[in-house]
Amino acid sequence: MAISASVTRGFTFATGVEVTAAALNQLGTPSVSVATPIAVFNGGTGSANASDARSALGVGTLGTQASNSIAVTGGTISGTIMTLPSYAVSGVPSASPAGQMIYVTDGNSGAATVAVSDGSAWKVVALGATIST
Repeated sequence: MAISASVTRGFTFATGVEVTAAALNQLGTPSVSVATPIAVFNGGTGSANASDARSALGVGTLGTQASNSIAVTGGTISGTIMTLPSYAVSGVPSASPAGQMIYVTDGNSGAATVAVSDGSAWKVVALGATIST
């Protein structure tokens, strides 16, 4: 794989040629180009663009989503504790769309509960007895 550095005045230096800093400063601003994508086993991705690079590295759609706005559309979440957003009844968000889950600190006649939206209202999920050993 050939890597070359060229400068604005048209000079090209092959890899391994020693050039002093003073000489480079006189030539102008250098730019580096790679003729072919660098293979994964050489530390590259083997790809010419970001989309193909993510694919070559096995990065899925989550790899391009903002951390404050992700959409998990398949697979399984396991081995982690899920924390639901917490609200008082007076501040619950819209129940649309259906399928949302929240923790409501006073949503079951004043007691804490989990609630699921049916698209138009929040429905109490009975929490049951306290766990014990």
